[in-house]
Amino acid sequence: MGIEYKIRFSVPEGYSTDRLLCKLPAQQSTPGQMPAYDFALESDGFYFIDHLGQAAVAAQALRALIDEALGFGEVVQISEL
Repeated sequence: MGIEYKIRFSVPEGYSTDRLLCKLPAQQSTPGQMPAYDFALESDGFYFIDHLGQAAVAAQALRALIDEALGFGEVVQISEL
């Protein structure tokens, strides 16, 4: 369980998350424990889920995704799913 978000922005053709992965906070998880967050690149932006385990880590990741999206335009739409 967690909180799911959609971060919509104009995804450039051929965009790769390789550079973004270096900006995301490291997740420290133990066996049987959910990671702090997960994300995926979709055709209209990022899907993000905060697993509600490590609030500070998930918040940093969400901020990094929003900053990345803002790098491609002035309009980013964030909605809770």
